[in-house]
Amino acid sequence: MKRLAILFCTLLLTAYVFAFQSTYSANFSLGFDFSNGFEQPKMSISTEFRMNPSAFSKDFDLTISLKDSNLESAKLSLKLSDLKLNLYKNISFISTSDPVVLYKVDSGRDGIDVNTAFGKLVLSADVMYFDAPVPMIPNHKVILGKRGNRFDVGLSGYQKVSGFNLSYELIQQDLTNFELKNSVAFLSLAEGSYNWGVRYILAGATNTRLALSPTNISNQNVVSLWYKFGSSPAFNTYVNTNFDFENTLDDLLNNSEAGIDVNFGQFFANLKKVGFSDVTGFMPTEWGKFIVTFGSTFSFMDFSGKASYSFGKPIHSSVNTIGEIYYLELGRSFGNVSAFAKYQKIIGYYEEKDFFFGELKLTGFQNAQISMQLGNGDFAGDNPFRPVVNVIINTWW
Repeated sequence: MKRLAILFCTLLLTAYVFAFQSTYSANFSLGFDFSNGFEQPKMSISTEFRMNPSAFSKDFDLTISLKDSNLESAKLSLKLSDLKLNLYKNISFISTSDPVVLYKVDSGRDGIDVNTAFGKLVLSADVMYFDAPVPMIPNHKVILGKRGNRFDVGLSGYQKVSGFNLSYELIQQDLTNFELKNSVAFLSLAEGSYNWGVRYILAGATNTRLALSPTNISNQNVVSLWYKFGSSPAFNTYVNTNFDFENTLDDLLNNSEAGIDVNFGQFFANLKKVGFSDVTGFMPTEWGKFIVTFGSTFSFMDFSGKASYSFGKPIHSSVNTIGEIYYLELGRSFGNVSAFAKYQKIIGYYEEKDFFFGELKLTGFQNAQISMQLGNGDFAGDNPFRPVVNVIINTWW
């Protein structure tokens, strides 16, 4: 990686012979927290400056991001005949193109990738792989990877069979220490327009995990089925489940979820039941885990909005009891001024929580905008409303 850094710096200096273009941006934020009373507000100030110079020619492209006085990220691309070379500094670029996605790293990394007609080679300090088509077998590819001191391989393919979409993949992790629990097989069969289909993952053991994949393997067998029909109203039904071979029936009852989403013009409804072994009676408190939501988008006196009502258990990630959620959002633009607000009230068995967020944004400036915000915008977390006021100024040139 030291050689890579030296090469990157050399190419960076070389870039000055090309025409540079730069964009700049600055962010200023002033916050007041009145949680302890309006007489003793807690003030916070933050500033941020970014410079994004770029240089390019027919076969050359360079982008840099500087935050304050530090190099935040950079990407250099070179095209040499039929080869394209990309160098990265603190950029997320690791993601394989197979159906399961064997490797995906969202955080920034330093590294390099080389793209040719024979495949893509990705090199970084902790993850390396070669993603290439299989010779003389159309729509098939192989991934040979290394993470730390472990070697992995994935073989995937895609075919059209009688109008159906068929894709599949075989993965083996840690090849030098071969164990069945590191094996994963994937199969997907879907109707031509994907209006219905099934996805199936077979893992080598109940504790199989894919180390760097976004695909979650929760058991030895993971199955997803869906069926979409209708247009007005439009229905989307689905069933997701996971089970092993020893406790199949119990797992199917405990680990399955089934749901239906309905859209009819501006109106929508979502129903989902998680697990079926915990249903003990006809009362909602005896239904186990479930969620029901009804709502609508609307326009009223030049306002656009959304309103919904949810009932279920657990009603929210921060309230683990049966309860209700009332949600309302409104927005409107007045020329160069836009206003937006949303409110959420959670009523649980033992507690109530109120969430509110409002924003007034001024955009009538040539290279700037000003936002004034009240409250917390994270309605999925455990952060009910606090009297927090933020003034944010963004400018660019």
